[in-house]
Amino acid sequence: MQKADESTESLRIRATHRNDLWRNLFMGILEGGYNSVALLVAIRHFQASSGIKSLIAGGAALGFLLAPAFLLLAARSGLAVSRTCALCMVGTAAGLFCAARTEHIWAYALAFVLTGILVAQVPSLMVHVYSRNYREGERGRRISGNLMLSAGAGACASLFIGRLLDQDLLLYQEVLLGMAVACLCAAWLHLQIPSEPLRSKYQPSLHKDLRLAFQDRFFVWMLTAWMLMGVGNLITIPLRVEYVANPAYGINASNTAVLAITFFAPAVTRILSVPVWAFLFDRINLAIVRISINLCFLAGLFLYFHCTNLVWLGFSAALVGWATGGGTLAWTLWVTKVAPHGRESTYMSVHSFFTGLRGVPAPFVGYWILSHLGPQQVGWISAAFIAGSSLLFYRLAANKRLRNPAGS
Repeated sequence: MQKADESTESLRIRATHRNDLWRNLFMGILEGGYNSVALLVAIRHFQASSGIKSLIAGGAALGFLLAPAFLLLAARSGLAVSRTCALCMVGTAAGLFCAARTEHIWAYALAFVLTGILVAQVPSLMVHVYSRNYREGERGRRISGNLMLSAGAGACASLFIGRLLDQDLLLYQEVLLGMAVACLCAAWLHLQIPSEPLRSKYQPSLHKDLRLAFQDRFFVWMLTAWMLMGVGNLITIPLRVEYVANPAYGINASNTAVLAITFFAPAVTRILSVPVWAFLFDRINLAIVRISINLCFLAGLFLYFHCTNLVWLGFSAALVGWATGGGTLAWTLWVTKVAPHGRESTYMSVHSFFTGLRGVPAPFVGYWILSHLGPQQVGWISAAFIAGSSLLFYRLAANKRLRNPAGS
């Protein structure tokens, strides 16, 4: 009987890993396309205002803000987690199709807000799958290959799309349609991943779990440290494109150069860094891992907004990419180390909510800093927030919940 259970578990692990690996290929194409098209087209085709560009950049953050409410709806639906994820990806495909077919900037922006909201629900749901389908102590290793594939696909997609847009900017419409197809492929692969509903009728209410998560003082302190880091990073994300693409800041790089700096270079180092961060995540104190990631972000972002040379911009972006490899891994899995067993998705939804809470205003604040104070002040303010986060993580490192189990 025990051998049969082990065989079933092994089959479940293999099915999850195989389908999630291919799913991340299409998610990488989506990410590369999004970074290549959304803001670049808003800047150079629609000549969008700072407010509209901030709205486009904040779509995913709004989705994270809505994650707890969405999780409650998903639990009440009784649908398997993988099926709910698939529906999100089908909705994302519909939003991209609408963005491709409109010539009105507000319709274009709202379509991207919709896609951002829907895609942002997937991580909170997938952590439920990872916590049940993968064993503790191997989750970092299991998803590291997925993140590498996703980053690689995104890097290739961004360069290819950049060349297309340099030939004819209006080809962005075909690019968006291709991204919609990638979403449908990801939806189909979601359906192949074994999963159960978030809640059965015999389990406590998800609403009660959310309340308990907010009452967990250590978790709240971890969220505060993550909040500081997130603000320091998120205010810079749309500005990285703006800084090298807008002639007002003296660089005015080509579309291909913009994407090589803002997406390709960081994607390559992100691929290289993921196995390193996965090894560390599975074996050492989470707070120490997070501080190491923070310091790479701090150095890269500070340098990025203090130089105009394309080579140095590429180097600093690559350093940010190295940090992003660890940041994405830690963001996806850290609640599995601190959440009580069975409440991982609940804790993840709260984490996502706070990601949205900082992410919604971040683009507006970032654009205000850039336009009123200048690029160098963006670097200083970002560094200050990240440094504060690192100090708080250092204070939390001694907590026993961050120590890995022996032998893991």
